[in-house]
Amino acid sequence: MSTDEAKREVERASALVEQTIRALGIDPTSSRRDRDGHVVYALRRGSARILIAIHAPSGELTEGRIRVVAPVVVLPAADRQLELLRHLLTANATDLVGAAFAISGDDVVVVAERALRDLDASEVDAMVRNVGRVADRYDDELSTAFSLKRSSDA
Repeated sequence: MSTDEAKREVERASALVEQTIRALGIDPTSSRRDRDGHVVYALRRGSARILIAIHAPSGELTEGRIRVVAPVVVLPAADRQLELLRHLLTANATDLVGAAFAISGDDVVVVAERALRDLDASEVDAMVRNVGRVADRYDDELSTAFSLKRSSDA
């Protein structure tokens, strides 16, 4: 993919993300940050903070990607993680559709990702709403069940 094609793909995806953010009643320009060919948006839905990143192709990544991430809870100490991680992996396999739990730094996050090719507005909207819904549900559930700090409270 040429640099111009990649740039157009990122611009097109950014327009779709901004359309979704606007539909949520949020000004997308206030939540947008441009970084080295990548575009990142940050917003809040309920108690969940949501990051939407659009990545241009680079290195081994030959296609542009959109990634929607929401921090959920802060990881407990290592000696308390096994039961939590088992719960998260079970939820990935049985409860979650179109998103998955992962670990990023010291946080449990919900993440959804796909290639930019053929991305449409309904997919962006579904990704953002789904990740937000899962994070908003599980931050309270996990903090209560495992005595954890919600990422939004950290």
